[in-house]
Amino acid sequence: MSHQLGRVVSVILQRYFGENVQKVGDDLFTYGSKPIALLVKSTGLSRIKVVESLRTLLKYDLAMFEPTPNEVIADYRLIPENVLLMIRYPRYLLQIKTKYGSEAEILIEELLQKACSTATVLLVSIAVKYKDDKQASVAELKEGSEIPTLVPVATITPEIDVRAVIKIMNSGNLAESSDNVYWKVNYDRFHQDIRDEIMIKAITRRIDENAGELLRHMLQHMYLTSPAWAAESTLVPAVELREACLRAAADKPLLNQYFDQYLKVLEESGCGTVRADAGGRGYSVRGAGAARGCLLALLEGLVTERLGYKAARIFRIILDKKYIEEDDVQKNAMLPNKECKELSYKLLEEHFISLQPMRKTASAGGMNKAVYLFHINLHDVAHTVQDMCYKALGNVLRRASHERAAHARLLDKQRRVRSIVHGMRLRAEPQQNIDDVEETLTPSELAVLQGVEKRLKQLSAAELEIDKNLFILKWYFMYTH
Repeated sequence: MSHQLGRVVSVILQRYFGENVQKVGDDLFTYGSKPIALLVKSTGLSRIKVVESLRTLLKYDLAMFEPTPNEVIADYRLIPENVLLMIRYPRYLLQIKTKYGSEAEILIEELLQKACSTATVLLVSIAVKYKDDKQASVAELKEGSEIPTLVPVATITPEIDVRAVIKIMNSGNLAESSDNVYWKVNYDRFHQDIRDEIMIKAITRRIDENAGELLRHMLQHMYLTSPAWAAESTLVPAVELREACLRAAADKPLLNQYFDQYLKVLEESGCGTVRADAGGRGYSVRGAGAARGCLLALLEGLVTERLGYKAARIFRIILDKKYIEEDDVQKNAMLPNKECKELSYKLLEEHFISLQPMRKTASAGGMNKAVYLFHINLHDVAHTVQDMCYKALGNVLRRASHERAAHARLLDKQRRVRSIVHGMRLRAEPQQNIDDVEETLTPSELAVLQGVEKRLKQLSAAELEIDKNLFILKWYFMYTH
């Protein structure tokens, strides 16, 4: 695992769990796996603090343990991939709110904070936290419990007695709950939705909304007949797709009118996302092809951003030709020779392209001549870009931590003022009293806070964008390892 990944993991652990968990996590990332005794020695923390840190990591599925060969003690190992998921929480919450509403968002947010919980404890915790919020009643939250992203060990619907929940809420004693089924967030289901959204948006941008809608129906059929992450789904009959579109896409007459043409365009211009059988009677979704297409779009965008559109043109030419001589690159790119060479070697320097030496057979009595061909090893380039993303993400997280630490007093004061004002509005207090409280923040403080909030919002948007790129890279590696 890369050094840049270690930096990112360290900052995330420090942000969410504090220095002790960060120290234990850093040690496990560096050395792979260790028992408690060695962790105490290498981190310099007391045994109690090490055990508490490990308990936290295990609770949130950020670490695992396995017996040593003699099976006397346990070795603990960090799971960096799960640590990275923590920066994806805002995306999960937006996803669930869009699909199921605000009550579902509240449930998922609380469950993410608790890591695992019984349905009763979850409802009581939320009801107590939002007791002044009329929109978050126990009855509405109970309905939200049926959301399929909450997956227990067995696929069952929890039996929740609302009166018992209210009784526990009034007494404040969670031990009275007899519920023994614990729930956790099913991250994989969120990731399936993220992948589907990326594919549909890509097809919509490349073709149009009708093609995106057709792909949505194909993905829905895929879930019924194939594993969610299959490299290629089983064939879906074109007749079934047509019937599904007629039922669900009544507001898209062009899709129904030109259904066969859209299938053809999707197959030919869908970047390998869809494949038809020999007779065109059935179509399959190619997850591996879609991942590769999204990766190529990501790489082209990155090259354009770092080196300009001319370098991106050279990158596309080399990708298309697979192996190409330097002189042929200049001819195909239609760029001045000097500029073409400079850009080609910049791409080589940043590991976007590679050189492959080959020997040309000389004429009789002559010497063999070495020829160097430009080519792109997509797997290696993806690993290079992944390391770039880790580095960028680490920088963004550290900058955000610095902003929060530098203005901690002001941000804390703002939170307190907002909390007081929110309570006053719920109690319907006079506006004059509310204005008096809000005026405790001076104009200069408000100006500073406005700048801090703007920077933090930009950094948060950058986090999510880098995380999206990492998602595409992991999706691609899923089919190449």
